[in-house]
Amino acid sequence: MPPRLRPPRQLSLLASAPAGVPPALRHGAQANAPAFPLRPACAHSRRWSSLTSSLLVHSHLTGPGQGRFVPYDTAQETQDTLRAHLLTWKSLRDDERPEPPRPHLLTFEPTPTITLGRRQSSLTPVQTSRLQAPLRVALPDRPDPIPEISFTPDVRKTARGGLTTYHGPGQLVFWPVLDMHSPQYAHFSVLSYAAHLEATTRRLLADVFGLESYTTRDEPGVWVPAAAGQPERKIAAMGVHHRRHVTSLGIALNIDVPVSGPEDVNPWARFVPCGLEGKLVTSVAAELRERDGELGRLSSWNMSTLAAQWARLFEKGLLDEAKRGIEGEDVSLRKRTSDE
Repeated sequence: MPPRLRPPRQLSLLASAPAGVPPALRHGAQANAPAFPLRPACAHSRRWSSLTSSLLVHSHLTGPGQGRFVPYDTAQETQDTLRAHLLTWKSLRDDERPEPPRPHLLTFEPTPTITLGRRQSSLTPVQTSRLQAPLRVALPDRPDPIPEISFTPDVRKTARGGLTTYHGPGQLVFWPVLDMHSPQYAHFSVLSYAAHLEATTRRLLADVFGLESYTTRDEPGVWVPAAAGQPERKIAAMGVHHRRHVTSLGIALNIDVPVSGPEDVNPWARFVPCGLEGKLVTSVAAELRERDGELGRLSSWNMSTLAAQWARLFEKGLLDEAKRGIEGEDVSLRKRTSDE
């Protein structure tokens, strides 16, 4: 189905790399890194910071220019290379396989991109024009404020299920590339993997910002409590895909992305996010401002440190099956996610 656009506002229009890995990816691996290459193609155009802990390899991508934003296509190319490597390993006979590749986590702050689910209809020219109208981005509440930059959002069809959503500056994206049935840790089911993505994000919100959050059986992602009679507010959107138990995509957390205002500054005003009529999108900054009246808790963090903290929490669930959910919550009560 096509995206559900919001009605226009009346007053404002406003080791060695395996076969198949590109040569540019075959260099620069750290001594303690897995067989995955750690320097992506087009390395001259963005930075690639990799950290290897006891199991998980975390690579935080940054792009050129102010804000260090990364094009969605660039991150997807890197993800696809990692995933192809893991699928190649799985296709080998048992007696041909080297040690299994370690799980990898890609994190990045994207340039403005509106993504569609794989079952959505193609956009009409009118819909495309509206979604790709110029978007003014300014992130003034950071320790190093980012002044206004004008973007033309990209529109991309993805492998996930679900409906239309937005990725862009002020949002931190987490894409684990791993084998849910790896011999390196207890196996994941589809439900337990989704629950682990959500639980990791909820722990980050609680540990770093003191924000309470919850999940709901019917809608994947992470939500923050709303007062009685007020619309529910979504702070993190989840959409995953898996092939032969190898994952792609993941979860995206809204840090200081604009979530209010007219369409020229608030991308969410252009469509109904995830098709959830009557519900709102929120961010860490919006929640802190409403709760505390200021953003003191946000001022001491940046995207790379937040990404590293999420990676540490995520790895704990890889190593300890008991930490793949929130204590006292039953993962089995979740509905199967819509991204299969």
